[in-house]
Amino acid sequence: MTKEKKTIAIIGSVFLVEALIHYNIGVNKGKDKFKLELPPTKEFLKIAGVVLVFSVLSEKIIKEYVK
Repeated sequence: MTKEKKTIAIIGSVFLVEALIHYNIGVNKGKDKFKLELPPTKEFLKIAGVVLVFSVLSEKIIKEYVK
């Protein structure tokens, strides 16, 4: 695996966890007990797609400006 792909994978993993936490904060709003859950498949794929786009953008920005 190239350094670029490793960086995207690491950034993507961190961003996806963050996105799922934000999803769960919204889902649990107003509930007495906080419960972690995965979104439905279609929604999860949308979230993952957005995360992938921003992970690639982050890698490109880091590669360009951190030398």
